Amino acid sequence: MSGSAPGIGDITDKRLLIIGASRGIGLAIATRAAQLGAVVQLTARSAQAAADTASGLATTHGAQVMGHGLDIAAADATARLEAVLQAAGELDALIYNAGVSPVYARPEHISDEVFDQLVAVNLRGPFLAARAFGGRCLAQHRPGAIVFIASVASFIGTPRLAAYGATKAGVLGLTRSLAVDWAADSIRVNAVAPGWVATDMTQGLQDNPRLHGRLTGRVPMGRFAQPDEIADVALFLASDSARYVTGSVYSVDGGLLAG
Repeated sequence: MSGSAPGIGDITDKRLLIIGASRGIGLAIATRAAQLGAVVQLTARSAQAAADTASGLATTHGAQVMGHGLDIAAADATARLEAVLQAAGELDALIYNAGVSPVYARPEHISDEVFDQLVAVNLRGPFLAARAFGGRCLAQHRPGAIVFIASVASFIGTPRLAAYGATKAGVLGLTRSLAVDWAADSIRVNAVAPGWVATDMTQGLQDNPRLHGRLTGRVPMGRFAQPDEIADVALFLASDSARYVTGSVYSVDGGLLAG
C-alpha cells in the first residue's frame, strides 16, 4: 500500500537552521517549522533566550528543537558559526533572519557606529552564514537551501532608513550571486522581502497613529503583515516544492511594490 504524496511546501523531518529566531519573524518561522514537523535548530544572540525559545517550542509542539547562542556581529563570528553547525549536524536548509534597525532617522543623523552595526548583522552576517552552510553542503556532497529575509527597502527608497535599506539591497545581490555560483551544486539561494510587519522592531511605528496611518496608506491591503505570513513563504522556499527556484526574491508586502 503506497503512502500519500507529500503536500506542497512539506517540510516534515527537514533539518533547518534558523538564525535569529527568538522573536518577530524568526520566532514565527521557528514556530511554523515546529508545527509542521521539521527538526529545528535556532539561534539567538543570548544563549539563554535561544534555550528558552527552543524549550518552549519543543514542549508546545512536541518537536525536536535545539537552541544555540550566536552573536553574528562578533569579531569571531566565523568560529561561532562553525561551532553551531558542528553541534547541529547535517542540515537541509538555512534561514537567515537576524537583522537590526536601531534608528529611524535622516541620514545625517546616522552615526558610523550604527552604520557598521547594520552592515555587520544585516549583510556581513548573511554572507558568513551562507558561506559556512554552503561550504558544509559542498564538503558533504549534499544539496541545500538558503533563504534570506530581506525587505521591500531592498527595492525602494524608504525615508529615514538609508543605511538599513542599503544593507537589505546588498542581501539581494548576495542572493543572486550565490544562487549562480552554487546552482550546479544543488544549493538553492532565495530571499523573502517583507513589507511592514507587526513585530517588536516596528512597535514604535505601530504605536504612532499618524505614522502608522501614513505607512498603511501606501499598502493596497491596508495593514501590516503578521509574522506568520512571512514565515509560510520562507518555509515554502526551504521545501522541496521550490526545488527549481533559485536566485529569486519573493515580496510579501500586501501589494506595496505594486502600488
